[in-house]
Amino acid sequence: MAVCVKKWEAAYFTVEASLILPLTMLFTVMMIFLAFYSYDRCILEHSAYEAALRGTGSHIRTAEAAGEQARIAADRLVDGKLIAIGDVSYDIEVDADRVTVVYHCVVNMPFVTWLGEYALGTDMTLDVSRSAMRHRPVRMIRACRAFNKYLTLKTE
Repeated sequence: MAVCVKKWEAAYFTVEASLILPLTMLFTVMMIFLAFYSYDRCILEHSAYEAALRGTGSHIRTAEAAGEQARIAADRLVDGKLIAIGDVSYDIEVDADRVTVVYHCVVNMPFVTWLGEYALGTDMTLDVSRSAMRHRPVRMIRACRAFNKYLTLKTE
């Protein structure tokens, strides 16, 4: 009788381990992916803002030149830095006041085909948009002069 109980306990542990181990592995893989995704999203947000800033320099006179500077920066800043995100493309919009950089990409999530069966309509794309104001030195100088004039009148 004692021999039968030992076999029963050993089988019980095997069944529990076969249920818990895959869940633990899945949780571990998903947490590692979440870390990669967070890193990639930070890189994209920073790159979008830096590329927008590159197109706002005071030495840039035309919208075409601003767009070209932002395009060069947007291409170079994410090259080879992303881990969990693929198919990166970008759009650049330049107007009189702002330069806007928008990154479009696909998140390469593990088990996405398996999860797609249970969560229909899951969108695995990411759009990151950042913009920066274009510098206008003449306008800034005039605003500073007006402010200084206001301060001198106020103190007198």
